[in-house]
Amino acid sequence: MLPLPSPVRGGSLSELFTLINLPAESHALALGWLVGALRPDGPFPLLAVHGEQGSGKSTACKMLRAIIDPDAAPLRSVPREPRGLMIATRQAWVLGFDNLSTLPGWLSDDLCCIATGTTFPDRQLYTNDREVLFVAKQPILINGIEELATRADLLDRCLVLSLPTIAEDRRQPESDLWGLFYGARPRLLGALLDAVSCALRRLPEIKAKGLPRKPRMADFAEWVTAAEPSLGLNEGGFLA
Repeated sequence: MLPLPSPVRGGSLSELFTLINLPAESHALALGWLVGALRPDGPFPLLAVHGEQGSGKSTACKMLRAIIDPDAAPLRSVPREPRGLMIATRQAWVLGFDNLSTLPGWLSDDLCCIATGTTFPDRQLYTNDREVLFVAKQPILINGIEELATRADLLDRCLVLSLPTIAEDRRQPESDLWGLFYGARPRLLGALLDAVSCALRRLPEIKAKGLPRKPRMADFAEWVTAAEPSLGLNEGGFLA
């Protein structure tokens, strides 16, 4: 894990969308995932990002994660078995998996469990009767060319972003892009923390009033709805 920058007041999360290749109609979903990842407790939806080669999927995922949980290995390959996945939950707050072609059934099931909270028992190494428990409830992001969330239980827990291919005349050197990002990151973190503060302040009001409809992970939906004024969203914009 790497240190976060000192947050700076007065920024806007809209600055993020000058750096990542995300259609305007998906901005609310990305903002919802970001502010949701800083909830005191879950459940946490998965962010599933897909698009053709050259759409900037990996860069977008790395930047989203770097705002809230910078790491020397921002995105990982998929572990081969459940124990490897649960060990990964102890190394970071956000689990990020890159360039997936498919999701094995066991991985789809386990990602669902981690998003809403799970306990994974395993035999402690070099013992016959000792047990170690892995307890996890964390934000997750995954990306790949194909749509990865196909099973209904996983799809119910996903926010899905589809990135278009970047035209040749719009491409930038990666070094330039990351330079701009690191310059903006203190302002982005400050704006995100303002949104968390707004959510904490307005959440009792939103709970008392109730949502017009309650999707899966209704607690998360209430949280993001409470943060809408600081996210630049109209009332009800996230649910819409």
